[in-house]
Amino acid sequence: MKFFRNYILVIVGIVLVIILLQRMNIFPSWSNLFSAKQVAIDETPVLISEIKELSEMITITAFDEVVVDSVKASKYDIVNKVTGFSMPVFSPTPDRLVLVVKGKVMAGTDLSGLMPDDFYIDKDSISLVIPPSRILDLVTNPSDFSTFAETGEWTPEAVTLVKQKARNKVLQRALDNGIIDKANQRSKMVMESFLRSLGYSRIRVTIA
Repeated sequence: MKFFRNYILVIVGIVLVIILLQRMNIFPSWSNLFSAKQVAIDETPVLISEIKELSEMITITAFDEVVVDSVKASKYDIVNKVTGFSMPVFSPTPDRLVLVVKGKVMAGTDLSGLMPDDFYIDKDSISLVIPPSRILDLVTNPSDFSTFAETGEWTPEAVTLVKQKARNKVLQRALDNGIIDKANQRSKMVMESFLRSLGYSRIRVTIA
């Protein structure tokens, strides 16, 4: 009988100690002790996967039309063949090719290389660092080339060089007009809108 009395006293003592510790917030409450714990889920990998699906995000397209020309000595220019330069009095008119070219330059952000270190997520807040914008494509279709003037004889290889000159001019004009800066601004706006659609309310997007 004495054994059972001591056993009960020990149990009561343990219960009183637990209650005291609970009041001091050192020991969890009975409900928390046996309740299922909330699982902390890292949303970063899922978010990275969703953003990577955007891959190359084209944010701006510049359309342009340029004129390029090329001049070379005529094959009948004997003076040029002998001396390396032409003399207007003795040389025939040089061969000339003038092309009018339409093209479009597309710029944006390549999101395929985003890593977990580029994200910081805290509840409804998110910070994201994206790569700087770059030229993603330059398109000049065969139908975009038209001949304005052509004199003399031009080989396919020579014509190809003139077309490449036109492509370079379309690209350079787009760069001179600030297509990269405009693409950076658009990329930030697009990503902020995208993240807001996912439920984030505090958003910070920066360019690396």
